[in-house]
Amino acid sequence: MAKQRVVVLGPTTDDPLHHERAEMADLDVEFIQEAPQSEGEAIEAVRGADAIMMRGGWGTEQVIRAADQAQVLAVYSHGFNHIDVDAATDMGIIVTNGAGMCAEEVSNQAVTMALALNRQVVQTTNQLRNTGSWDRSAFMPIGAIDEQTLGIIGFGNIGRQVARKLGQGWRMETLVYDPYVAPWIISEYGVEQVFEINELCERSDYIIVVVPLNTETFHMVGAEQFDHMKESAFYINVCRGSVTDEPAMIAALQAGKIRGAGLDVFEQEPVDPANPLLQMENVITAMHIAGASTRSGWLARQRASQQVAAVLRGEWPSAGQNPEVTSKLDEKTRMPGSAGLITGHGD
Repeated sequence: MAKQRVVVLGPTTDDPLHHERAEMADLDVEFIQEAPQSEGEAIEAVRGADAIMMRGGWGTEQVIRAADQAQVLAVYSHGFNHIDVDAATDMGIIVTNGAGMCAEEVSNQAVTMALALNRQVVQTTNQLRNTGSWDRSAFMPIGAIDEQTLGIIGFGNIGRQVARKLGQGWRMETLVYDPYVAPWIISEYGVEQVFEINELCERSDYIIVVVPLNTETFHMVGAEQFDHMKESAFYINVCRGSVTDEPAMIAALQAGKIRGAGLDVFEQEPVDPANPLLQMENVITAMHIAGASTRSGWLARQRASQQVAAVLRGEWPSAGQNPEVTSKLDEKTRMPGSAGLITGHGD
């Protein structure tokens, strides 16, 4: 009998799990696949699991508290806002994700939207397609993007790639708002750190938000921030819809407080077809597709599996998202030798 049970919650129960098995080949683990259709089924599925890998939902408090043997819970995505992290921390469960699995893809989406808004690509296409009019006046002025200022809210893996591409590649002056980023990272990327989000809003011509959704970032960009933006500014969101106060953004666009927006995400998904944002000529949209590519699909599996394997070996995962859990780890029974590696308190 395997020493450790890895429960994979997904849409099917016949996935070959090639990457998961490869990353844990040196461990004595048993993979158990479950496709729960209800919270009750998910609760039963996680009982006795040493590790949980989630490809979908079911990260509720009730499910997490049923996993009383679990050491780690990993999601395959960047976002983990569907996981009750507080409950996991209280249970002594390390929460981790597939960090880095789509940093290039999401940053590319942000850059694409910035360039498309700058050059009015979607708007001019729609005008020619729908009316045939050659009147270019509605799309002026077109600012020289290399003379404009980029503001990045959130400077993790994705934000840094946006800075590399637009800041270094398109030579935009780049501001960063992220109170948690280390000063040497700021220096390495040649950006300017600001410590008030409203200052970034006041100074930026393009504002790109790339932060995880949690209690701190929920509606972090709202009416106050839109009031501080330039009337010529473009706002781009490629992370999670609820980072933005959507009604406040709609009001700002309708009032002409900002020039336009690029949105890969919405507060309600799938988006309501009646949402005013879909009818605005100065807004370009996508279907929460920023992270998708032929590479990110398999890389998500690899990254999430590496995180789980690290914990099952008694190590702290590189993408651990709840470091405060370490205070709980000494209260749990761990495999021999693991306490010192993860918490630093062992012999």
